[in-house]
Formats: sequence, C-alpha cells, structure tokens
Amino acid sequence: MFYATIGRMVLIAAIMLAPAAVWAADGELRLQAIDSKTGQPIPVRVELPNSRGRPMRLKKVGTAELGDHFYLSGTATLGLRRGDYVFKMDAGPEYRTQNGSFTIDRYADDDKSVEMRRFADLAAEGWFAGDLDSQRSSRDLPIVAATEGISYAPSTAWTFDGKKWTKSHFLVLESVDDQVPLAAGRTLGPYTTRVELAGGTLLLVSDELLEEPPLELAAGVTSLEVIHQAREAGLHVVAATPTAWEYPLWVASGELDGVCLLTSQSEWKRIVDKDPQGRPRDKSFYPGKSGLVLWGEDIYFHTINCGVELSPLAGSGSGANESPLGINCTYAHLPNAFTPAAWWDAVDHGAVVVTNGPLLRPSVSGEPPGTKFRLDDGQTLDFQIALNMASRQRVEYLEILKNGQVDVEVRLSDWVSKGGKLPPVSFDSSGWFAVRAKTNTVDKREFALTAPYYVESTAGPRISRKSVEFFLSWLDELESRSDDSRSCTTDEVATARELFRGLSAKSKAE
Repeated sequence: MFYATIGRMVLIAAIMLAPAAVWAADGELRLQAIDSKTGQPIPVRVELPNSRGRPMRLKKVGTAELGDHFYLSGTATLGLRRGDYVFKMDAGPEYRTQNGSFTIDRYADDDKSVEMRRFADLAAEGWFAGDLDSQRSSRDLPIVAATEGISYAPSTAWTFDGKKWTKSHFLVLESVDDQVPLAAGRTLGPYTTRVELAGGTLLLVSDELLEEPPLELAAGVTSLEVIHQAREAGLHVVAATPTAWEYPLWVASGELDGVCLLTSQSEWKRIVDKDPQGRPRDKSFYPGKSGLVLWGEDIYFHTINCGVELSPLAGSGSGANESPLGINCTYAHLPNAFTPAAWWDAVDHGAVVVTNGPLLRPSVSGEPPGTKFRLDDGQTLDFQIALNMASRQRVEYLEILKNGQVDVEVRLSDWVSKGGKLPPVSFDSSGWFAVRAKTNTVDKREFALTAPYYVESTAGPRISRKSVEFFLSWLDELESRSDDSRSCTTDEVATARELFRGLSAKSKAE
C-alpha cells in the first residue's frame, strides 16, 4: 500500500530559488513535513508567498511548481531574504491543512518540522482516487500524485482539435517507472487523449502508454464516429462534461463509460459561457459559478431518470489550469488492490463517489453504489444507508436524493448522533437514490455525490417522461444549429431521437 511505502521513505529534496534570489539570501531554513503517527517524512504541497504576497518561484526540477504551490518530498532547504513568512502545507484531502510562520534573520540557519495529521485512510477502506483530466509532466506526477493521494492519473498525451492531432505541451511523453518510490502502486502517465469537436469534448483513456495517437481521425469526423472507433480500439470513453451539445447522442449510443460531473471551474466557464460546445444554462435558475455545476448535476439526473445507468466521474484540469491534481476526483471502490482494470470495472458497475471536498464512503446492506436491488410486485422496501464521512471543510448537511430530488435533508449533528446512519429511503416502485454532502464554502460549490443505487421492479427501470422530453427538446435545438457548430449528422440526431421516443413510450413516471 502507498501509505506503507511513504512510511519507509526518507527523501531529501534541496530546493533553490531563482539565482538572483539565492545570491540575495540572508539565511536558510530547512523545512520538513512528517506524519504525526509514523514520524516519517511525507511529500506535501506548499504555498509560500513572498513579502509581496506573490508565490515563491522555484527552479529545481522535480518540485512540480504550478500556480501558487509547489511540492516537497521530505525535507527542503530554502534560501530566503530577511523577513516574516507564512506558509500553508497540505498532504492531500486525508490530512488536515497546516498553516505556519517563521522569521528569517541575517545568517539564519534554522530548522522547522511540521506535523501533518491524518484523519482518514480511504485506500485502507478500499476506495482509490482517480483524476481523469490532467496535463501534468510524467516527471512531476509521482510526487504530485503521492501527495494528493491519487492512485490513477492518466494524463493527456494527445489532443485532436477536429483537424489534426497535437502532442500535449504540458506533458513529457514518457512512462512513470514503477520503481520510483512515490509511483509504486499507482498508474501515472500519458494514457489519455482529448478529442475536442464542435459538439463537445471526449476523453479517451487507453490501457497502454500513448506514444502515438490511438485513432486515425480526419477533419469532418463526427463525435459518434469517434466513440465507435474508440470502442473498437478498446479505449474507455468519457464525456468531458454533461453540457456538451452532443451529449444526448452519446447517451443514446450506450457507449459512454461515464461523464465528468466535476471539472475545474475554468473548464465549466470556458465550455458553458464562452464556448459553443456547451448547451447554455438558464441563468435565472442556475446563477453564478455554482449554477454551472448545478446545471451539470441536473443534466446528469435527467440521464439517470431516463433509465440510463451511467457513472459520474471527475477531473481537475491540472496543468491546463493551476489547480492541484485531484482537486476534483473520483473514488472507486475496489474489493482488492488497485489496478487500472479493477478501477474501470468499478466505474462500469457504478461503485464510485465524486468529490471536490467531503470524503464519502456509503454502504447499503454492505454494498457500494451502483448496486441494483430487486423489488417484487406490491412490495415496499426501506433502504438504510450507512455512511462514513470525513471532511476538512465544515459540511452543512447531508441529502438523500430520490429520483433526482432531495428526499431527506439531515443536519450533520443528527447524523453523528445516530452513529453514521441516515434515515431510510422507501420505494414501492422502480427508482434510484444517492447521497450528497455539501460544505459551507461560499466561493464555489463544494460537495460530494455518490453514484446511484438502483431499485428495479418487474416492470423494469424507472423512466421519467419529463426527463425524456428534456432530451428530445435538446435534440431539436441541436438539429437547428448550423453545420459548422456541430459535429454530428442529421441522421445521427434522428437515430437518437427515435431512441428517446422509444423511452417515452415506456415511461410510467412523470
């Protein structure tokens, strides 16, 4: 296991400032992060602004500097000018954030050790994190993934823009050697391609390193043709967002492995507000930055309400933006050790939770999300949800969603007093339920959502007429768009429309 590996590891990384800053250094500080229980050094993410409040710029290869943060693997020697400094240190979502300060005087030669306190160990419980949308160098990935607790980081190697393939500027195209201590037990490196067409972006994930583009694509290819070719090539196919104009076509194809419900805020802004790929939201119902995510959630709930079983997934965009790897991630529940094949098998079965904050581990009758429960005619079943949760941010309340609507809202104190059990959710007909946790964060929508649990009677899955009509209306809008603003044919739209009309004929729920 990763945590055992870190516990045995003592790595020293000497970090130097830019030459001009080093020459002007008045003193040195050796900064070390250790696990409070093991006493061993661990890798950490550090924010260390200078006296002007700007991020310190590091030059030594291997520190994975990005935006306002960099990474340390153990102990670092910092050459600094005189002054008072504050820092913020993180070791992923399972450790508490540590804030600290120090003073550098002339000729200072000091040591500072920071204890990182762990409050959760999801891998020990069988939950392994993946980030499906990043563009980080293979040289950086071992320390970055180890710090952030990410087991699976298939970074983007190639991008197809509708005309040609381009190698990622953010990625050194090389594998990550499993013998690197920080990479052991993880799958990291160039396994993903992005296909960015007028109708939306697809993430195609390979089981093999992508030294070359995995498909032969040419200008004029439709998004459905890409999906069909990707499936034939054995690639995993993920919709980069649920807002893509051609998302209903992809759902109708039945060939998606999942949809990224959580992306970086910048990705949502680009796709929904500025880029013609995304179907725009009604800002009176979905206002502000949180509205972007709420719009995507509702599209996903409409998908499930059409009787389609599809897993929610997540990606950070790290590298293409300045977000840390895994700031949005998918936890997949694996019965045994992590492997990419086991991780994707969990995705296929819906045994996942997506989060950009709270860490949820649900269980119903001992089973993870994605489990399907049978309901006999005339029978009513109550489902008791057991839930483990940990969060560095204050969670405001927990919600049980039933068929896409909030069925029960539980204050955190009530959940704690009942030993981690939520109120039962009752079904007398087909449907689905999930759990969502939200924090008090005001500057963004910070939450976690389990994939659905399904309840199915002898009449078959629940199909909502309202949700089917939602997608039929969407297809009408798609068909009316100009040829250069879509990557599909009229025949492909017609085929999808017939499928949704067929669902409408089967629908028994509003």
